[in-house]
Amino acid sequence: MNTSALIGLWLGILQLPGVVLPFHFSIEDRKGKQVVIIQNAEERIVCDEITSAGDSIFVRLPLYDSELRFKAGATTLDGVWINRGRKTPTSIPFHAEKGIKNRFQGSSVTPEIDPLSGKWETWFDAGQSDSSLAIGLFRRGPENQVYGTFMTETGDHRFLEGQLLGDSLKLSVFDGSHAWLYMAKIDGESLRGVFFSGNNYQAPFHAKRNDAIALRDPSSITRFEGGVGFQLPDCDSNLVSHTDTRYRKKVIIHQIMGTWCPNCMDESVFLDSVYTARREEGLEVIGFAFERSADFSKAMPGLKRTINRLGLHYAVLYAGQADKTRLKEVFPGMQEFISYPTTIITNWDGQVVYVHAGFSGPATGEAWREYQRKFSAILDRLLR
Repeated sequence: MNTSALIGLWLGILQLPGVVLPFHFSIEDRKGKQVVIIQNAEERIVCDEITSAGDSIFVRLPLYDSELRFKAGATTLDGVWINRGRKTPTSIPFHAEKGIKNRFQGSSVTPEIDPLSGKWETWFDAGQSDSSLAIGLFRRGPENQVYGTFMTETGDHRFLEGQLLGDSLKLSVFDGSHAWLYMAKIDGESLRGVFFSGNNYQAPFHAKRNDAIALRDPSSITRFEGGVGFQLPDCDSNLVSHTDTRYRKKVIIHQIMGTWCPNCMDESVFLDSVYTARREEGLEVIGFAFERSADFSKAMPGLKRTINRLGLHYAVLYAGQADKTRLKEVFPGMQEFISYPTTIITNWDGQVVYVHAGFSGPATGEAWREYQRKFSAILDRLLR
């Protein structure tokens, strides 16, 4: 990408079945190198792996096996988003126009009373046997911009951004893995809408304001019986075991994760900050990567790339394919597993003292801050 005419703000559009998913990104020049920066609320995703061939431009996302491919016009870009990180790779048409400020288009009138403040008890696939509870958390910005997320027991929906357009709420997120769109009508204390995920999934949802709503305590969902034992390869094919000197008489955080999982990536950044701050106190962190491929050689390039892109300082081991059978083989003591990520903490004597299902990340605001406080208090008690 070598033309200064592309520098500036862009509105990207992904063409989902019957609807379009908008998101903002900018193209900037950083010390003579052009980069693409995807924007979701306060999140900024810097894409600096950009190549070209003829009139085609390829923008690789920094995490996930995902890229944007397009050709540039004077004020438009046209191409496709390819996501190979799913079990079945997807390809979605992509279009972008330069200089459009609002993510969603339509008339906007500022209501006298904020219709979105508070918690929203939300049910996806409402009325179905597999319906699931979430908590909607929203805040209104200037010019009826809306930011927020949905918290679930497995993780949050990350950084959502959109607009309040009359009695309509529209939100979206694109981060290289998620391509999620939410369209709802506001009727007093309730919301009714549809959730779209990529090419293959859509579900109705409804929500009602409920400041007392709460999810189950994430430390009460999954149990672990016995101790944690393992012998697995690291990225250099070296076998690493729980009996290694490095892990003897240490407080250990065992992170069950996958590089395909956005909540896991958020948690990895957090755990790395905890590890670098407290490893001198006797803390160790081990990541157990359950990947899309059961073939070590095929999984390694993506795993190594993720470790390098995130700058992780703790050991990450290849645990095999991401399925429940394999997880049970690696962790036979795991009971009621529901989520990547799941975190297991053992004390100096190797006893499991805490198991946490899911991860409420930075997009959840106060829930995220409360989680950090609780996590710090657990480590304070164990490391003293």
